[in-house]
Amino acid sequence: MPPIVHALIPVIVLISCGYLAGHWRWVGEQGLKDIAKLAFNLLAPALLFRTLSQVHLSELDLGPVILYHSLTALWLTLWVAVHGFTHRGCIRALGATYSNAVMIGIPLVSLAFGPPGLVYMLTLVSLHALTILTYATVLFELAAAREARLQNAQDQVSLWLTAARAAKSALLHPVSLPSFLGLIFAQTGLALPELIDKPMDWLGRAFSPLALIMVGIQLQHVLSKGLPWGQRATQPSDPHHLDVRAVLGMVVLKNLFHPLLILVAASLMGVGDMPLVVMLVTACMPVGANVFLFATRYRVGEAEVSLSLSLSVLVAMVTVPGLMALQPTVTQWLRP
Repeated sequence: MPPIVHALIPVIVLISCGYLAGHWRWVGEQGLKDIAKLAFNLLAPALLFRTLSQVHLSELDLGPVILYHSLTALWLTLWVAVHGFTHRGCIRALGATYSNAVMIGIPLVSLAFGPPGLVYMLTLVSLHALTILTYATVLFELAAAREARLQNAQDQVSLWLTAARAAKSALLHPVSLPSFLGLIFAQTGLALPELIDKPMDWLGRAFSPLALIMVGIQLQHVLSKGLPWGQRATQPSDPHHLDVRAVLGMVVLKNLFHPLLILVAASLMGVGDMPLVVMLVTACMPVGANVFLFATRYRVGEAEVSLSLSLSVLVAMVTVPGLMALQPTVTQWLRP
């Protein structure tokens, strides 16, 4: 069985389980909201803190990491500018950017490249959430502050006060705060006591499966209403609003053009073969489940994200092996 298929099948199974749970009415819309709060406010912080509490910056090869995350942040910024500096624009841009690097990327690299590739993969993944999700959090909070300021223009709220409120919200966010605290804790050289580490490990392990099951439940809710091809059945302000063209755009950008950006830039910069391949694999991964958690937290684009995530997983079965086959030719042509 090809490594990409081997890595993607568990993801498809979990999304399918969620779909069946929604079909059998085990979880309704209110229940899905409650589960999302649990995942975002309890499970995700445990995963982020514990992962980053084991990252020692002095031991990392930061060159490929800095290049990958700089390009990805620029890619995210570009599509926020294209879609508009609103919550919906931010969620569509994040869907075109953020990879499912943990659940799919790590098993795939481990199977295909063994320990040498896994070292680079873990280096990338260890800072993936800290950099991209923290930056996304800042964008979402600034967009929220901007929208609130525009709606209450008569109050003449200071731009600096608006920025300060957004920065505070971003810093105390359940993604940013545990990430920073975990990274700071790691640099002390201390280890978490087992009585704390073990429960956090259990909580963190529950996050990814639960997030994918939630995607399946939301997908069932979306598909049960039918796909509005070429029309808009709901208002854009509705979190269940679905623009299929926007969904397809997210999938194409995430599965094809984001990896091509990383491949071309890394080749031009002369990145070594193994880190370049791992960077490409990370960028090739389908839309990450964390994007859906952002959609549920900010109540925007839930239907679009759940559909794009599911389609992205299926499309990855074609694009990942295709781009991996293309990589040696592109690198040989572009490398200085």
